[in-house]
Amino acid sequence: MNIFCNGNPIALDDCTSLFTLLSVTEYVNQKGIAVAVNNCVIKKQDWESHQLQENDKVLIVSATKGG
Repeated sequence: MNIFCNGNPIALDDCTSLFTLLSVTEYVNQKGIAVAVNNCVIKKQDWESHQLQENDKVLIVSATKGG
């Protein structure tokens, strides 16, 4: 299955959860991130149960300090 993560194509196994994608991309342990799939924000408690589909567009945003 192919998805897009922050605009970059990634090939994953079928039936992959959002949590698995975040683990593969090393975002899973970062604090202050928000994740949207196809422009819909996914709550952190739903990351493990949310199954990705072919051509999903995942956006991962990290909070930063500063001004």
